[in-house]
Amino acid sequence: MNLIYLISLFIATVQLLFWLSTYFLRKGIKESETYRTTELEPLTVILSARNEAHNLSTFLPHILSQDYPNFEIIVINDDSTDHSSEVLDHYMAQYQNFRVIHMKNKDREGKKQGLQEGIKEAKYEWLVFTDADCYPQSNQWLRSLATKFNDKTDIILGYSPYQKGKGYLNDFIRYETLMTAVIYGTFTQLGMPYMGVGRNMAYRKSRFLEKVDKEKFEKISYGDDDIAVNAMANSQNTTLQFTEKARVMSLAKATLPDFIKQKTRHISSSAYYKPNHQWLLSLLAISQAIFYPILFFLVFYNTQAAIYLFIFRMTIFLPNSILLMRKMECKDLIHKAILMDFLFFLYYWYVSFRWISTKKISWN
Repeated sequence: MNLIYLISLFIATVQLLFWLSTYFLRKGIKESETYRTTELEPLTVILSARNEAHNLSTFLPHILSQDYPNFEIIVINDDSTDHSSEVLDHYMAQYQNFRVIHMKNKDREGKKQGLQEGIKEAKYEWLVFTDADCYPQSNQWLRSLATKFNDKTDIILGYSPYQKGKGYLNDFIRYETLMTAVIYGTFTQLGMPYMGVGRNMAYRKSRFLEKVDKEKFEKISYGDDDIAVNAMANSQNTTLQFTEKARVMSLAKATLPDFIKQKTRHISSSAYYKPNHQWLLSLLAISQAIFYPILFFLVFYNTQAAIYLFIFRMTIFLPNSILLMRKMECKDLIHKAILMDFLFFLYYWYVSFRWISTKKISWN
């Protein structure tokens, strides 16, 4: 039983430290209506698309209509077999700042090769990344990111929640996305940036070319966003832009297998993080993954200790998570917070086992 109590103490300590630290994330999420009066730096928006004709038709206008004085858009048409080329040609004929790179007969799986080509061809120093199935929440998206441009900043990490839909799968996907953002956002605010999401982030072209090891980056087909950020980021050069006008909405996966496959790929990227990031994230993940098993065990052997542990964690988890849900597009999940937390525990175990048992993970 002494071991169980020590494990309970470990859970309580890690969870306490993490959830108290989210104060710095909440503090950093502030809506700013005042933009620079000086000239905004030009930038390049880069996105990769494979067989995304419908999404390109639907969402590209949201990017093209951004209220920003000088930007270009580069779309990587990644060996599409649908009518993406026709859609892209239509926009290219209409907009002078719109360019397309057609990727054919690639020698590597995934979208990294196309993104590297886009980065190479970009005219401007600041690069903004998103995906074909995403759309900015407002026409101030680029301006909001640009408010963070300065001489000391190389990387800006944004937030990209999923669009609300029907059913518990959509609820959980949005909750998991929230938690992912809370974790990388909190770590960034504490001076330990380790990842970003390719649906909404920006960085300097020169920083990428200087710091991202080409051989390591090309070693696996996934991780174009978090592996790049992990290589480039440090405590001084990375900042967040989580304000409402800077958000990019995404379409959630429609089926559980598709979602699990996507998240298994994302978790696999963590093997290429810096060692200190791996250790800290592992401690946090373990404290989450073993909370409910330890609680279940204590119910039979020391009910009072189980009650104390449950009350302690919920006392720090619920107030902080509810505050963040209100700020980050998940107000409707507040009454499901405990259920989502339990599903998150199940998700941790399932995806971890799937990751261990999967030998090869592809972009598709």
